[in-house]
Parts: sequence; C-alpha cells; structure tokens
Amino acid sequence: MEFSLITSNGTQNLSLDYRFVFAVGYTGRDTEKILSHIRELETDLGVPAPARIPTIFPLSPYLVTQSDILLDSCPRCSGEAEYVILLNNGHIYIGLGSDHTDRELEASSILKAKQVCGKPISHDLWDYNELQNHWDEISLRSWQIISGVEIPYQQGTLADILPVERIIQEIHERTGIQDSCVIYAGTVPLLDGFRYGSRFRCEMEDLQLGRKLTLSYSISTAQVAL
Repeated sequence: MEFSLITSNGTQNLSLDYRFVFAVGYTGRDTEKILSHIRELETDLGVPAPARIPTIFPLSPYLVTQSDILLDSCPRCSGEAEYVILLNNGHIYIGLGSDHTDRELEASSILKAKQVCGKPISHDLWDYNELQNHWDEISLRSWQIISGVEIPYQQGTLADILPVERIIQEIHERTGIQDSCVIYAGTVPLLDGFRYGSRFRCEMEDLQLGRKLTLSYSISTAQVAL
C-alpha cells in the first residue's frame, strides 16, 4: 500500500508491504473505564465480556483500505478512531484508522463483526521516533454526519490508550509476529453512545509538531438487486 511519510525533514512517498493485520480491543489505560466500556457493550449491544484484556483480533489483510466509501452489511455499523501501528523492516510508523464494525453481529461474534467491515487507514503516516517524547499529548477525535448534521462522536488523547510498546509486546508474545503487520491499536471513549451516520470523520493532532492526520469516508448501506 502506498503512503506519504511526513517527518520533520519533509514528506516522502512510502510503499509498505504487510502480511498480518490485527485489531486490538479494550486497550484503555484506565481499568475502570475499560470495565465501564465492557458493561456498556453488554447492556447496549449484548456483547459478552472478553476472557482477556487487551483482546487481539486477527483480521484479513484485504480489509485495510484507503477508499473514501465503505459498503456496510447493515445499518448498524459504525467507525472508531484509532491510532494505527505499521511495522515494516524494523521501523515503526503511525497512521490514523477506523475500526469500522458491524454492531449487530458483534453481539454474537466480535471477530466476525470486525471481519465483515473494511478498515480505513490514512494516506499519511508519521515516524514514531519523532513522537515518543510527547506521545500522550496527541489528541484523537471523531465526528459523524447524522441526518445531515455533523456531530462530535469521540474525544480524547493517546494517554487514554495503551502505548505503542505495550501493544507491540502483546502482539509478539501472543502471536510471535513483530514485523510486516498493521495494528489497529484501540480507541478513545464515545461521547454519547453508539451512533450510526452517513459519514465518519476523524483526526489525530500533534500540537507540539504542528501537524495533523485526517481520515474521512462515507458509509453506504445500499442494497443491490440481482
């Protein structure tokens, strides 16, 4: 997949190969908030509590997409703004992604609910080496367009989510994989519960370096008659 790598020295084209894709769930640093989110999922969607946190979901590599349109399997699918780790030839790159998920299917199988939806990722990436010293200050936000009106959907900072090194460690210890992979590393809390809009937009902003990653896509549930 082709990306633009933005660094303090400028922007360059970057072509990355990957063989593995993971979505990591329940990655909040605040245990009470994680438990609250688990209860929210159980109450609102009937999603069973996980056996272990964080939870790792292996996904098909073809799900990663830079398309600005997703075709949903049902009207109750929604995105989640996430920082994305890309491991390639010993380098760590950071992107912005959305763990788009089928919320109806999630009640019976979280893995299937994730597997049936595309996983959008930003065109632009950052070099993790330039972010380490101020990682927790980087903000993560999302919005949805619902009935023609854009509303705030998520708000937080990367301090809300487990750090990069911990996520990579969990992946390596449980799978043995430490390269050629894309990892959707978790999200920040919802502002007002699950909502389902026609367009999802998110951003990750680094005020210290004065730059921002953005991602947006439309959601279509159109049915095609055969």
